[in-house]
Amino acid sequence: MSGNIAVDPDKLEQLANDVVTELTDMESKYKDLHLELGQMILQCDPRYSSCFSGVGDAWSSGKALVTKLSDNEIFIRKTGDKFVEQDDILRKLYHAYDKYGTMTSLTALMLTQGKYYGLGLTKFVKQPSGLHTARHSKLLLDISRAVDSSRYQKAARVLMNPKYLFKKTNRPFSDLVHKKFTKYFPQDTVDFSNSVRSYTRGFLNEAGVRSTLKDVGKTGLKFAKGNAITATLITGATETFGAGLKIAENYAKYQDKPEVLKRENAKAVGNAVNNTIFIAGGATAGAVVGGALGSVLGPVGTVVGGTIGSAVGGFVGEKIAKFTSGFAEKAAIKLKEPIHAVVDTAKKGLESAGKVVKSVNDGIDAANKTIHKGIDSAKKGMEKAKKTADSLIHGATHFLKGKLSFG
Repeated sequence: MSGNIAVDPDKLEQLANDVVTELTDMESKYKDLHLELGQMILQCDPRYSSCFSGVGDAWSSGKALVTKLSDNEIFIRKTGDKFVEQDDILRKLYHAYDKYGTMTSLTALMLTQGKYYGLGLTKFVKQPSGLHTARHSKLLLDISRAVDSSRYQKAARVLMNPKYLFKKTNRPFSDLVHKKFTKYFPQDTVDFSNSVRSYTRGFLNEAGVRSTLKDVGKTGLKFAKGNAITATLITGATETFGAGLKIAENYAKYQDKPEVLKRENAKAVGNAVNNTIFIAGGATAGAVVGGALGSVLGPVGTVVGGTIGSAVGGFVGEKIAKFTSGFAEKAAIKLKEPIHAVVDTAKKGLESAGKVVKSVNDGIDAANKTIHKGIDSAKKGMEKAKKTADSLIHGATHFLKGKLSFG
């Protein structure tokens, strides 16, 4: 940890752990007090029951205090995390690479789509009305008929996607190929593109086929369905993996603090669910908006626009998720016991994984210290060089003003 920051994050974490201990003890005490008071009132002579009127509600007041302590624990730990994040050069570089990797994936998908349409395997033919229809090439149709009528049909469908053994069984192989390389079924793309173009024409009072906003919404939802499934599966898998690493790390850090472990594991699960909902939702909404904007260039524009919109929507969803993470964590903490019961079934595996994660984190911390030492040394070197340069300039100026002065 760098010595340049004003607050030691380790002390903040210890403070948060102490708060958890206190609120756990407080929770147990107010519940016991509530039960004991209730029993005392029931056992008391009815003539004296009015004496308890000023005692108050131990349950409600105790719960309010525990909630306040719980909120403080979350704020303290997040503050510590922010200090660590600001001082963590390697992980900042990793996040920059992660964003770069996302853009690379987006570009790769668009190139794949461009190659597919460039080969002419599927074309969109413009009709006299100005709308489009999808038409597969003769080569793709011939291959599709041969595959669909052969005994290797199931194997071929599995190559496209294992789920096609049970779903989309009425779709020809040619449509599955289109979906594999472009992310969307051809007819869904055509319907959405046509409905947007037709609605725009009607809105501008131009001649031609017209569509209603309801049609745009209906075809847009169908167009987004494939994107929604893909975005949810990818985001869900990523967040599940991330939550798994976080939980494994928690087992390594808080093995001797069971109450802290339960809370931190619940937070990890809550954040994973929160991110999946908003990132996948943003990606889906972005695909619809991007596809609608791209439809001015026809169905191919709809496909590419949908891909770009999906990435932008995912980024927006990620930003929104940060604002809602606090609510997700609080909701998950209320379910910490059942969450822990499920997570703890894999305790041995998580403890082993936690040791690996800890060793990696220790390596990162050591590397960060080395980097910070290098930066500090470079700063001192620059300051020394600057002083030397200032001295030389000052000496030269004095020399020129003195002996070599021409004034």
